[in-house]
Amino acid sequence: MKPPRQSLALVLIGCCAFLLPAERATWAHAMKAEIAAIEDERAALAFATGCVWGSIKERTLTMHFAAHTVRFIMIASMLALAIVAAVIAGRVAGINTPSATIFGLTSILFAGAGIWYLVRGPGALIRTASIMIPLYIIAYIWVQAAGDTATKSVPAELYRALAIEGVVIWAVLLVGSLFMLCAETILAIRKK
Repeated sequence: MKPPRQSLALVLIGCCAFLLPAERATWAHAMKAEIAAIEDERAALAFATGCVWGSIKERTLTMHFAAHTVRFIMIASMLALAIVAAVIAGRVAGINTPSATIFGLTSILFAGAGIWYLVRGPGALIRTASIMIPLYIIAYIWVQAAGDTATKSVPAELYRALAIEGVVIWAVLLVGSLFMLCAETILAIRKK
């Protein structure tokens, strides 16, 4: 029976084989051979721990992993924003109809953008964000010019804040979409 540290080291090296990208399979075989050659169980455990750390870094540095992570985060964020906006619309519907309408439209917009991104890819979201950023800037300018007189039932600060938030959110989505477009291009080139 192997000592507990040696067994743990072997389990960790087995995890490395799972963590490493497919093109690094030879690294996993080399790690297993190295563990077998190390006699000191503490040194074997330290080596295996370093291998796990290196495997995690190698996996996260691959463009494929980064692209899938960013894509998941973007879609989840858009759907979360849609849900939050829908909940807010429902809560303010009886209090202020214009605000409920704005939140309802925002909910539909983010849900639609998330679905559109799933169907058409980052190019569709780049086009959508490129349209939405100027619209939110125009909305901010309009609310700023109208002042508090145009929105008697709700403070103009709310609409200004929503416009600024919209610009920031869509700018982040634009940057994420540009990253995804570059990542897809790089991955397509690597496959050739």
